[in-house]
Amino acid sequence: MAGCGGGTLLISHLADSSTSAIGQDQYELNKKHHTHEFREESIMRQGARIFAFFLLVVLGATSQYVQAANLTVNCDRRETIRNAVKLLALANPQGPNTVSVVGSCSENILIQHMDRLTLITKKGASITDRSAGNSVVVDIEDSHSVALQGFTINGGNGGVLCNTASVCYLTGNTIQDGAGTGVGVGLGSHAFLESNVIQNNGGSGSNVSDGSQMSSGNDVFQGNAAQGIALNGAYFVESNSNFLNNGVGIQAVASTLLLHGGTINGSNGNGTTMLGGSTGVFRDNATVTGNGGDGVHLEDASFAGFQSATVTGNFSGLDVNCAPQFTITHFVERTGGITNCVESASNSRLKAVK
Repeated sequence: MAGCGGGTLLISHLADSSTSAIGQDQYELNKKHHTHEFREESIMRQGARIFAFFLLVVLGATSQYVQAANLTVNCDRRETIRNAVKLLALANPQGPNTVSVVGSCSENILIQHMDRLTLITKKGASITDRSAGNSVVVDIEDSHSVALQGFTINGGNGGVLCNTASVCYLTGNTIQDGAGTGVGVGLGSHAFLESNVIQNNGGSGSNVSDGSQMSSGNDVFQGNAAQGIALNGAYFVESNSNFLNNGVGIQAVASTLLLHGGTINGSNGNGTTMLGGSTGVFRDNATVTGNGGDGVHLEDASFAGFQSATVTGNFSGLDVNCAPQFTITHFVERTGGITNCVESASNSRLKAVK
């Protein structure tokens, strides 16, 4: 650091000149003054080292061959994920970059125009809303291959938002206690969820809309006030995920859902509600049971196909309810439950073969 070297030379010069020109008393006064300066500079060294690191990374971004960055953020030392992400957005937005996080973080994070970014915990870090419920905790916009692994995400107007044609991977997170949606997926984005717990949110566990797609494997959506999953003009496929004790298990409007196994249980209302010409296929022994309303409720020209499913023991009196809006079911007898659905048979006469 140039400032330290310059200060040393200055003190040596003052020592020589003071003994010969201004006397010993003046020399001692100057010495004390510069000793105090050294102490202040020592305190500033840590900040200078951080600034130097930032500068090196930014300068490195001008090179044609930027190396992948691997940063560690310790929130218990007042470091922030937000600052690390801003730095990487300047230095190497195309990635690949990894930010390993330690401690309890209190912040709201925007990831925008970035690719191949992984945020991963060491020993189970947490991110807690700092906006008093006004903002999403982790907001991902126009970014691709952004991964979030192992965090506990608390509060916010939403936990995680994957938006504006983003591609997001959420693995092993707990997303909870938000005022709105736990995981939002919108505006043509794709989200891939694996082994997450999404719980106790004031809105839905997840909201997928506007041509977006979500894939869910071994996730748990539980205790969310509105729906476990709300679909609106979206595509949803799950494998062995469970929807437990939500307002409604799954609600689909003008959407497609494909359920491979898993359980929908304990909803206050329907296990599954399908509206607006939605299509749902239940297979691999998907189970819909013990819900306060219907097991599967269909309206508005929606279609449900039961290839291999158990839909029984729901408390409305109907396990599969075809409301009178031209709904269609197929293989409903395979569910083993009670239904008012009628699969029509053709009464047309066969045309004679000539």
